[in-house]
Amino acid sequence: MEQRKFEEESRIRNMDSVDSFNRYNDHETINPWISILDFSKTTPKFREWIRMGFYCIMLKDIHCGDLKYGISQYDYDAGTLLFFAPNQIYKVDKVGTLSVPQGLCLIFDEELIRGTSLHKQIHNYSFFSYEHNEALHVDEEERNNLVDILGKINQEISPKFDSLNKQIIINQIELLLAYCSRYYQRQFTSRQPLHQHISDKFAELVREYIMTGKSDDYGLPSVHYFAEKLHLSTNYLGDIIKKESHQTPMEMMHQIMIDQAKELLHDFEKNINEVSLQLGFSYAPHFSRFFKNKVGITPLDYRRNLNR
Repeated sequence: MEQRKFEEESRIRNMDSVDSFNRYNDHETINPWISILDFSKTTPKFREWIRMGFYCIMLKDIHCGDLKYGISQYDYDAGTLLFFAPNQIYKVDKVGTLSVPQGLCLIFDEELIRGTSLHKQIHNYSFFSYEHNEALHVDEEERNNLVDILGKINQEISPKFDSLNKQIIINQIELLLAYCSRYYQRQFTSRQPLHQHISDKFAELVREYIMTGKSDDYGLPSVHYFAEKLHLSTNYLGDIIKKESHQTPMEMMHQIMIDQAKELLHDFEKNINEVSLQLGFSYAPHFSRFFKNKVGITPLDYRRNLNR
């Protein structure tokens, strides 16, 4: 019985796209890159791990179940904001009397902001990290500010972006995150995290390795290299990251490499060979095979699609 319960709770439903999350919640998809959902119009679902392939900001107006976030419990109640980054996992456990969900949810694909100043800065918003498992509590005035911004974003969502409404949406998301940062500083000024989760430290080290040119000098990064940096054995690092993210260190590292590759491909002054070298590949064909295996198209085709 316990084994069956463990297997059920270990299954993860992958929500790779905005559309898949919309369909899961019986919500119409207007644009494949961004959506705003009204929780009062969705059917509550419980005891299922969800991995989201996009950014998500939830404004919860009522507590409708205990929410697990990675390996931690997310501390939230009515009138709170919850934040999720791509490839993070969560689950809502039904507790006590079933409550109808209330609130709003903004989800947007990373491709929407790739190549923008927001994409370069979004990793600096610590509330998207497993490190923070306390929700952001907002008062009525703060909530109204956020709802107003979400309303403006919703007005700009259409099947196809024109030359301006995409930029307006991105500007509004930046404004939303700026308000969230202000509210977080107010709430957590005197409360520092007790520790930083190992998966977050690991991800930071991988990004730093690539962006500081170490891949160019020393080749592809290895899990063993980062385990030593964290003063852990390779096996122990693997166990911790698996518990926190339900990914192996190699899977997480490959995901970060793909994210960095996409960012570098937006810089048209770099050719494919230069991008592959910065990521640690000695030969461009090896990088192209790796990229196509993970993304489904070659780096050259990905770059061509950016011009469409």
